Formats: sequence, C-alpha cells, structure tokens
Amino acid sequence: MVYQKYRRILLPVLLFPILIIIWELYIRIFEVPNYLLPRPLELAGSMVDLFATGGVGKHIIVTMKEILIGTVAGIAIGLVMGYIMAKIKFIERLIMPFVIIIQTAPKISLAPLFILWMGLGIESKVALVILVVSFPIMINQVSALRSIEENVYNLLHVFKATKLQIFMHVELPYSVEMLLSGVKLALTQAMTGAVIGEMIGAKAGLGYLLTLGSETYDIRMILNAVILLSAIGLTLYLLSEFVERKALYWKELDKSVIG
Repeated sequence: MVYQKYRRILLPVLLFPILIIIWELYIRIFEVPNYLLPRPLELAGSMVDLFATGGVGKHIIVTMKEILIGTVAGIAIGLVMGYIMAKIKFIERLIMPFVIIIQTAPKISLAPLFILWMGLGIESKVALVILVVSFPIMINQVSALRSIEENVYNLLHVFKATKLQIFMHVELPYSVEMLLSGVKLALTQAMTGAVIGEMIGAKAGLGYLLTLGSETYDIRMILNAVILLSAIGLTLYLLSEFVERKALYWKELDKSVIG
C-alpha cells in the first residue's frame, strides 16, 4: 500500500545510489582521467564549495528570474494570441505562417540576434523565453476553444448570455486543462531558451557557467551547472504537475468513482 502510493518517489530514490555505484566503478575499471569525469564524491565536494563561496547563488537567481519573467509574459501573450486566433480565423490564417516560421527556426540561431538587439543583460534572455513559451500556450488555447461544440454556444445565445459570461463560464473552464498541459511543456522550453541565450552571450546565469567551464576545461563546473539546471527543471515540472492536479481535482474524483 505504501509502495503503491509513493512509488514515483521511491523508485528514483532507490535507483540513485545504484547509478552512483556504477559511475564510481566505471571510473575505477576503465581508469577514466579526473579531468574527463570526476568521481561522485569529488563532484559533490566541488558543488559544496560552489555554494560555500557564494558564487553560484547569483547565477541561479539570474536564470530563475529569466525563466519566471519570460514564462509569465509568454503565457499571457500566448493566451491572448490564442484567443484572438481561435475567434477570428482570418487573423489565424494571416499570422500562423509567420509564427510557424519563427518557431521552426533553431533557437540557437535566433539568440545572437536578440543579444545584438537587447544586449548581454536579462532582457535578451527573457525575450527568447517568451518566444519559446508563447507558442505551445497559443496552440493549446486555440485547440481548447475549437473543441467547444457549437451547440453550447447556441444554447448560451438562446439564454442571451453576454460575451463575458460565455468566457467565464464556458471558454475559461474548457481551456484550463489544455492550458495547464501547455504550461508544463512551456516550462521545459523556457529552461532551454534561457540557457541557450546565456551560452551565446551573458554576464551571469547557469548557462554562462556552462560556457565558462567549457572555455576553462573545468569539467566540475560544467557538471555542476548541468545538475543545477536539471534540479531546477525537475522542480518546476513537479510544481506545475502539482498545480495541475489541484486545479483538475475533479478528474481524480471521476477516477475514484469509476474505479
């Protein structure tokens, strides 16, 4: 019973020490040089040193700020654009080709343009995050509104519901599930956008540490930056999943009733 309830947590916790042992054995058996792959304890010690000196804190804050500001702005823009495109098909036909062209362009090729236009500060990274976040939100918003049956709108028109009432009582509830799914995807995209921007040109951030570690051949710095980015990404994903589960509590109730 306890295992079934917490298996999503227990399985990774049990797997983690096994991976550490395999890592250590691989280095010992194949005599991997320390500058290519440090031992787990050495890497853990370097991570502690990073936090002890206080140098890594500002980089985490910068990256988190880029992700959060860009994600919030990207969600807002994606919702507005998605709503307009779902309601006015002419706007969708007009804008969608350009949106697809921008989204299919490799973000690593767009990052230098943003940095050239906006500088090495946080603005260029936030703009890149907005670009990658707004698209999945916009697409999910359009799909959600298009999934509402025409009969629902006809019934509301019979009852002379206002546009605000239609939005609040039909369109918004219909959009919540797909919006939250889009947010989970958008958060992973936001992380990628911020890191790409920082690696191309930045004064601070975890992506900047990746570049610095590569230039100075510091494998510990690179691995520590990767671990921190993975931890942040996992935390944001779990947080969005928690919010989704709480917001869509009725789905769990349905499962319990059916089950």
